[in-house]
Amino acid sequence: MAKRSILFFYVNFSSFVKADYEILSSFANVTKYQFDPGKGLINTGIKVLKQFLFLMIHIWRHQAVYVWFADYHSLLPVIFARLFGKKSYVVIGGYDICRERSLNYGAFCSSFRGFFTARTIRHCTVNLTVSNYVDRKVQFVFPRVRHEMIYNCIRLDSPENGYHAKENLILCVALLDSKRTYLRKGIDTFLNLSLSLPEYHFVLIGPNRDSLSLFPNPLPENVEVFERLPHHELIAYFQKATFYCQLSRVEIFGVAIGEAMLHGCIPLVTNVGGMPEVIGKEGFIVSRNSEKIAVQIRNLAKQDNTAMREACRQQILNHFSVNQRRDSIMKILTFS
Repeated sequence: MAKRSILFFYVNFSSFVKADYEILSSFANVTKYQFDPGKGLINTGIKVLKQFLFLMIHIWRHQAVYVWFADYHSLLPVIFARLFGKKSYVVIGGYDICRERSLNYGAFCSSFRGFFTARTIRHCTVNLTVSNYVDRKVQFVFPRVRHEMIYNCIRLDSPENGYHAKENLILCVALLDSKRTYLRKGIDTFLNLSLSLPEYHFVLIGPNRDSLSLFPNPLPENVEVFERLPHHELIAYFQKATFYCQLSRVEIFGVAIGEAMLHGCIPLVTNVGGMPEVIGKEGFIVSRNSEKIAVQIRNLAKQDNTAMREACRQQILNHFSVNQRRDSIMKILTFS
C-alpha cells in the first residue's frame, strides 16, 4: 500500500514540531513548508501570497494537511484542504486559544490574528490539542468543532538511570524575548527565590540578548543566565540540577518540565495551564511566593529523594512517550 502524502506547515521548527514531523514521516510522505511571517503587514501579506502559490501547485498531490498552531499561516491550508476534499489537522498549542489581556498574550488579544485563528479552528477536520487544559478551552470557545487531545511527547535523551550526581542547583528553562515573556514565565519570582536560597546555585537558560536588559544589574551572586543552549549542553544542566522550577503565570504545557523530570529533577510548578498535568502526582504545585517555596525546597533537601526522582522519571515515560503520540496521531489520521 502506498504511503499517504501530507503537507506539513509550521512557523518555527521547534523540538515539538520536529517530533511531529518525524512521527508523520514514519508512516507518510511529508512535504514541509515553513511560513516565516517576518515583521509588518506587507511582509506577512507577501508570505501569504507565496503560501497561496505553493498550495496551488502542491495540494492536489497530497491527501491531507497538518499544521502546527492556528494563526496567519494556518487558514489557507485549511481552506485549500476543504476546497479539494482533503483532510486537515491543526495542532492547537495554547497561544492560539488564549486571551490573557493583562500580559497581551494569545491570538485573541488581536482581532486580526483572531480572525485567522477562529476560522482555522472552525473549518479544519480535527483540532489536535496538546493538553486537557487546552482541550477544555477549545470546547468552551468552539463547542461545535471536533477536537482530540494528544499530549506532546517528551524525548528520552538520557542515560538509563535518568540522572547523574545532583548538585545544589535549581534550574529554569524559559525562552525570553520581551518583558511579556519575562513576566509570563515568572522570572521575577524565580529571581526572588534565589535571594531566599543563597546556598543554591540558580541557572536560567533561554533569554535572548535583547531580553537581558530586563534583568537586575547586577544579578544576584548565585544566579547565572545563559542564552539558548544546544540541546546536549542543556541536558548537562538537567543532569546536575536537583530541582526544576517553572513559576509561570501562563504556561500551556511544559516540555522542559518533562525533560527535567526525565533526568531526575524534582519539579516545582505553579498551578496554571497544563503544568499540573505534566507532573501528575509527582513533584509539587506551589504558590507564587518565593519565601514559601524556599521553605519547601529546604525541607525536601533534608530527605532522601531517590525514590521521588525515579517516580518523576516514570511519570514522563508512562504518559508522554513518542510512541504514545505516534499511535494516537496515526489512529486519528487513519479514521477521521
